[in-house]
Amino acid sequence: MPLVSFHVDAVLFDMDGTMVNSTAGGVEGAWELFKQIYPKINVEDILSSSHGVRTIDNLKKYCGLSDIQELAAETHRFEMAIVTESTANGRPGILKLPGVSEVMQEIKPGRHLPSPSWAICTSATRAYARAALENAGIDAPDVFVTADDVKAGKPAPDPYLLGAKECGVKPENCT
Repeated sequence: MPLVSFHVDAVLFDMDGTMVNSTAGGVEGAWELFKQIYPKINVEDILSSSHGVRTIDNLKKYCGLSDIQELAAETHRFEMAIVTESTANGRPGILKLPGVSEVMQEIKPGRHLPSPSWAICTSATRAYARAALENAGIDAPDVFVTADDVKAGKPAPDPYLLGAKECGVKPENCT
């Protein structure tokens, strides 16, 4: 495959499925744990359709939660369960995906620029995202956009638009 090069002002990464894999480790285990409290949920269906969606939105949809305080508490409990369940029962944990270390080495020189050159824009909450990156051995970025920072999560462009803004660049100059 030929080498391709291009210039961008900032790189905006998703987290789960791009930098880390938590599905086989923690997400599946967390839904199994929640099935004990919400027995009508179908874990297989959820796993096939919930990736990239904010936890709060998944809990509304699959567990029927609507109370704001209950949603906040259950979102926190679910995302912390991802971390704790990721290594339970022989699960592999939250893993750094292949190639991430090499990409981080390539963009590391950008840390010396006057504005941030990369961001993570994730549907996860800040607490879970920090724990997941730490478990996978990935340094937190200078710009970190989480579900806590936007009203509309993916697939809406809001996380990426905010990531570009926080990096001080136009969205069209990002990848």
